[in-house]
Amino acid sequence: MLEVYVKDGCPYCEKQLEALKKKGVEYKLYNVSADPEALKRAREEFKADKVPVLVENGEVQSIGFGGGG
Repeated sequence: MLEVYVKDGCPYCEKQLEALKKKGVEYKLYNVSADPEALKRAREEFKADKVPVLVENGEVQSIGFGGGG
């Protein structure tokens, strides 16, 4: 299943979630603003320095959205 890492107040995260909903993609949402473990995983395991982060089957699909994030 697709995992999506977002943070509060991020317009790029909102756009990413809208795009996934339009496509009917199911995902598990992690909010790095509220979940310190999710933040640690995004930074250390996936080497993400911005959000949104999309991960599928342990593989990073994208970091950021539309060149931003």
